[in-house]
Amino acid sequence: MKKRSFYSMLLLIVLSAAAFSQEKRITDSVVVSTSEKEQSYLLTGAGFNNDIVFLGRKSPTKSPYLSLSAGYYHQSGLYITGIVSYLVSSQQNRIDLFTASGGYDYTKKSFTAGVSATGYVFNNKSYAVKSALTANISAYADYDFDLLELYADGAMYFSSQTDFIFSVAVSHNFYAAHNKLIISPAFSLYGGTQNYYSNYNNNIKFGKHMNNTGGAGSMGTGMMGNGIFNVQNYEFSVPVKYKVKRFQFIFIPVYAIPVNAATITGNQNTYKEDLSNTFFWSIGTYYKFSKQKKQIL
Repeated sequence: MKKRSFYSMLLLIVLSAAAFSQEKRITDSVVVSTSEKEQSYLLTGAGFNNDIVFLGRKSPTKSPYLSLSAGYYHQSGLYITGIVSYLVSSQQNRIDLFTASGGYDYTKKSFTAGVSATGYVFNNKSYAVKSALTANISAYADYDFDLLELYADGAMYFSSQTDFIFSVAVSHNFYAAHNKLIISPAFSLYGGTQNYYSNYNNNIKFGKHMNNTGGAGSMGTGMMGNGIFNVQNYEFSVPVKYKVKRFQFIFIPVYAIPVNAATITGNQNTYKEDLSNTFFWSIGTYYKFSKQKKQIL
């Protein structure tokens, strides 16, 4: 049975919801057979993220998102998706993010590759760790050796400066219940630059967006070494998916281990970025609209 990698799941639930993906590449969550991939289809769904984490980094306050999504996937491999994300917080309830993505996926036997572009429109009060970003373009390749599946991607993330993020992952897929249940334990490594995080610290942690003042207040001057390429994060995840006819149910628990803390300067003080391991998760339900195949007599 052909399938998209678990990173494709992350785009629809996490990466897209906050871009999350890490995108993942958060890309879509469809697991279909070869014959089904020959048809165009519409995928709609709802998902919940208990927090937004990017390269192991997170905001001081949790950013739980409830997201609604819709995507059209053409039989040629082209697709377009849109997501609206609502910040679920006792004091910050609001629509926090609109995400739009488009791209192309190519699949041949055990090999899958693709390119995509994603745009983010955050609420000007957003404190999510990715709120300094405006867009990204990315490419990925995935090969399933049966025993192990290998995945690699590269992306450019845009804010006031450009970041380059690369990741590699290894996973294995376990099938049960006549291939309706898929469990894919995975280990991922992320590396890149942190210009976006310098902007985040200036705009969010030092009060600009949090207070919605537009610039007043105690502002930091940024991060030392933020433009240097480093390993940023290790992740262990166990995506679980169950398919019932046109419905798909997905649960993705992730344990992130950020490394290489940056040096932050603010108000003439210099200190190390505070890093801590994080467990976060996503859950989603999706429904696929497609034409019924004609029976061949």
